[in-house]
Amino acid sequence: MTDLLGLAAIVPASAGACCTVGAWRPGRAVDVVAAVVMVAAMVDGAFAPRVLPGVLWFVVLALLAVVVAMVHRVQSASGASGASGSDGRPGSAPVVRVATAHGRFGRLHAALGLLVMGALGVGMAHDPGMPGMTGVGMHGHGGAVAVTWQVVLGGLTTGYLLLTAHMVRDGIRRRARALPVVETLAMGIAVAVMATAMV
Repeated sequence: MTDLLGLAAIVPASAGACCTVGAWRPGRAVDVVAAVVMVAAMVDGAFAPRVLPGVLWFVVLALLAVVVAMVHRVQSASGASGASGSDGRPGSAPVVRVATAHGRFGRLHAALGLLVMGALGVGMAHDPGMPGMTGVGMHGHGGAVAVTWQVVLGGLTTGYLLLTAHMVRDGIRRRARALPVVETLAMGIAVAVMATAMV
C-alpha cells in the first residue's frame, strides 16, 4: 500500500510541475528546475533500485529550496527598489496593490515543498547503510533519531498543508489565475498522499 501511494503521489506532483513549467516567465527558471528535480526524486524513490539514496535526494532538494528562497529575496529587493509607488502623474497618490496569497507566499510554498518532499523521501526510504534511519517512516521504530525525524517531518508537513489550504482558499476567493491555484493544490495533494503513505 505504501508503494502504491508513493506512486499515486507522483501524479499530482507531475501536474504541479507542469503548471510550474506552463507559468514560466523570465526569472522563474529556478522554479522549473526545482519542480523537475522534485518529480525525479519521487520517481526514483518509487522504483527500485534507486539511482540516488533518499538522504542525498534530501540534500539536493534542500539546496534547491535555499536557492529558491534566495532568488525570491533578490527579486523582491530589486522589485521594491524599482517601484515608483504611484501611477506616474504629478501629485498622484501611491498605487496600493494588494497581493494574493500566492504572490506573497508562492516562493515560500515552493521552498517548503522541496524540504517536505525531500524529508518524506527519506522517511519512505529503505536505503542500506543509514544507521537509525533505515525504513524510518511514521510506523518505524528507529530510536531517538527516528522519533526526532518524525516530529520535524510532522511539523513541516502540517505547516505546508495549512499554507496550501490558505493559498488555495485565497486564490479561489480572489478569483486569481487558475494555473497558480492548480499548481498549489496539486502539490498539496501530493504531499498529503505521501504523508498518508507513511502512517
